[in-house]
Formats: sequence, structure tokens, C-alpha cells
Amino acid sequence: MTTSIRSYSREEAVTDILLIRLPAKSLLRFKCVCASWRDLIKSESFIKKHYDCESSRPRLWICKFGVDYRPSPPLRALTCFLLPDKLITGIVPTSQRVYRCEDVDDFRGIYGPVNGLILLMKGHFLCNVRFAWWNPATKQCRIIPIVEFELQRFFDEHDTVTAIGYDAVSKDYKLLSLRMYTNEEKRETYPRTFGAVYSMNNDSWKHIEPNFHYNDTLCESKGCTHIDGVYYWLCLIKGSGYVISTFDFTTEMFGQMEGPAIPKNHWGTLMMRGGSLAAMSSNQKSQPETCCYDIWARIGENNWIKIITVNPPIGWHSPLGMWDYDKYIYELNRTYSLAYYDPTAKQTTNFGLAFTEIGSGSVYPISYKESLVPINRENPTEEDTVEYFLITF
Repeated sequence: MTTSIRSYSREEAVTDILLIRLPAKSLLRFKCVCASWRDLIKSESFIKKHYDCESSRPRLWICKFGVDYRPSPPLRALTCFLLPDKLITGIVPTSQRVYRCEDVDDFRGIYGPVNGLILLMKGHFLCNVRFAWWNPATKQCRIIPIVEFELQRFFDEHDTVTAIGYDAVSKDYKLLSLRMYTNEEKRETYPRTFGAVYSMNNDSWKHIEPNFHYNDTLCESKGCTHIDGVYYWLCLIKGSGYVISTFDFTTEMFGQMEGPAIPKNHWGTLMMRGGSLAAMSSNQKSQPETCCYDIWARIGENNWIKIITVNPPIGWHSPLGMWDYDKYIYELNRTYSLAYYDPTAKQTTNFGLAFTEIGSGSVYPISYKESLVPINRENPTEEDTVEYFLITF
């Protein structure tokens, strides 16, 4: 019997067998070993191999921004926790605090990740929205220039939509920012959607004219619903019902397709189930004990089927999405704690993260995987840190 064994060169053995399986922290140290290792670890091909390595699986991050009103002045902090590789239903997982920043000012949200990059958002929607890229693995941060729109004096903030994605053609990370405003004088939505796309390669914004109606609602996804350069939303068309709206980061064009058969009077959102697109809907969102959530999966190109109805036996809550294929995550509103429900085991498991003292704020479950993607400018300054963005900028 003949066995086919691939022969590796010494460089291939180091790259394909050893280095790509190491955590980012070790690789950042190994860049100092010699010039050839530094160049290898910085190379685009190695960064992609490292991120795609099967031995590195996504981990669940729980990011919490909250305000503790006990001290004076109140303490505003962003804290991130890393959960174990595997969650076992019925066993409270042991979490590890991987990041904390105090005295955070005007924090608004977390988006992503895409290829290990996270977008941070601060400010109000009217005129001072600020963004920054953050790579937690390399500790790099890149503050994005502020985008300006032609605002009228009677504008007030109404809504905003934010999405990030990767343009594989130009090898560029991009940010989409949409703004809708209220005409305070007429007490109605101003009849226009303002939009702009930021390019990391160019470090600049380009204004666009979104081709959907200002009265339509793009429902914010639970998690990052970006797949192969396209971002997906569940969109509620006024007077009609739900469809899927898309934005292609390569063509920078919006699209629309048929969505799951969710009644137009139900609450709905998109999320990721494993690595595929899914949807969640309910006509009694957040209701204690009696609330049921229909879970929809996309099969093939764009066929949607309802795979399960979940009825979590919990009190007042906010649905936050899901982890893996069968763990539905909720924030318990009265205790400010987090739990997930496993419908197969019919059991709720607490995450062991109680935010009683910092109840006000937001929670962001993130499917995170380490990445070496560089985001620093050619000549970074002392201001290119995540702490400067969160506290000062």
C-alpha cells in the first residue's frame, strides 16, 4: 500500500504547521525574533492563513457598557468578557475579563466583527457621531474622520443605521453610515435618507444616495450579519411587510430580496446561526414566561423555513441573538443578568455575569476570532489608542 505524504519545506513547516496555530499575542512577540519572521507574520497571506486556521474557533465575547451611579460623578465603563470554548447547558461558564475602560464618554455602540475588526461608535446622531476601528488582538485603534451631512436648522435626530464590511476586490474595510432626521417644525420624518461610505484604504468618506424609502425601517441585526462582502438587514416596508435589504460593499449598492414570512405586525430581526443567516420574530417580544420566538433559517440561495419556536421560561427580558446553533441569549431586565436558553434541553443557564450596579446601558454578545489584520496608519500618533477614543475623542 502506498501512502501519499506531502513534503514540506522548512519554511512551509514553520508557517503551515506551527505559526498559524499560535495566538496573536505570541505572534506579535515572535515578530522580534528575526526580520524574516517579522515579514512573514506581517504578510497578507500569513494573516489570512492564521485567521482561517481551523484550530482557531470563534469565541463568545460579552461586551457591557454601563453606568454605575453610586459614585459621584457616575462611573461609565466598557467591559469585555471572554467565554469558554464550549458552553455546557446547566453549568455556569467561567468568564475571563479581557478588557475594561473607565470614564467612557458618550458611548453608543459596537458593530462587527468582520475578520476580527470591531467598530466602536460614540456621539448623538445629529452632528457629532464618531467612529473608530479596533483590533483587540493587536491592540490597534484607528479613529475615523467625522462625516458631515448638509443638515437643516430644524433637524432633530431620528434614526441611524451602521454596518461594516469587507470589499474583497479592493481589499478594503468599509463602513456604511445612514442617517434619518425629524423635521421638528412639521413633527414628521424628513423625506430623505442621508448616507456615506468610509474606505479604510483611502481614509475618507464618500456620500451616497440610498435607493430605499426614508419611511422604511432597517431593523438592527442581533450580531453582525455580514457574509462575503454583503450586509443583510430585515427591512419593514411601510404598509407592506418584511423583506431582506442588502448592501454590497464592493459595488456600494443596495439590494432587496424576499425574506421569511414574518407577519408585518410582529417584531423581527436577523442574526447569525452558526455561520449562516437566520431570523427571529415574535408578536409578544420580551413578555415574561409567555413570549414565543419563531426562528427562521435561510436554506440555499434565499429559501426561508421556520425551524423552531422557542418559549424561554424567563421573566421580562431583551433578546440578544444566539450562539452556535441552539443557545438563545437574553438579558433579564429586572436583575440585569444574562442567560441563554437551550430548547433541546429545555433549560436556561445563567452566564454568571450580573450587572446590578451598572444596569443602565447596553450588552453586546459578539462572535469573536483573533486577527492580525493591521489598521494603524502609516505614522500612528499617541491618539491612536482605544482609550483615547473612548475617553477623550
